[in-house]
Amino acid sequence: MKLFYFAFLLVWMSSCKDEKPAENTDVYEIRNIGLLSTTEYTVGKVIKLKDNKAWYKYGDRNILISCKARIKAGVDLGKLSDQDIVENGKRITITLPAPEILSLSMDPNLIRTEMEDVNGFREGFSQEEKNLILVQGEQSIRDNIGETSILETAGKNARTFITDFYKQLGFDQVTVIFKQPYEKELSTRTH
Repeated sequence: MKLFYFAFLLVWMSSCKDEKPAENTDVYEIRNIGLLSTTEYTVGKVIKLKDNKAWYKYGDRNILISCKARIKAGVDLGKLSDQDIVENGKRITITLPAPEILSLSMDPNLIRTEMEDVNGFREGFSQEEKNLILVQGEQSIRDNIGETSILETAGKNARTFITDFYKQLGFDQVTVIFKQPYEKELSTRTH
């Protein structure tokens, strides 16, 4: 009977020990995902241009163009180094690169000339001029991305994904930290 209690106590103590997750678990395998896109926004922009600066031409031209851009944000997991992942038994800490804009594309099907007004002896806007206006619109969207919460949302979603990923690998405690540029960006945006 003493042998049974001793065996039970030995099994119970070994189950309480802080063990690593499964031995064949490669915690660095997550780098193979590469770009982890966690957030997508669609942003609309209306571009208005008044062309009445040509003193030698009689009349003026006005145009109003609406467009939409798709912005994807996330984390480049390919940038993770061995030092960014620290495991300690069933606990793991991952230091992720800062979330970034992964792509910005304007959908040609969602670009519309809403209004074009030409009077006097002026000619309408050429396709080349409209393309230049759209380039300015795209740059304006890029310049105003900081006013959205896309990077913050991408960071939250990446944190959730990474936490779930490592919990499925058997880790009990997963700590996700972002590198400084992201933390700084968040603090300046919330004030």
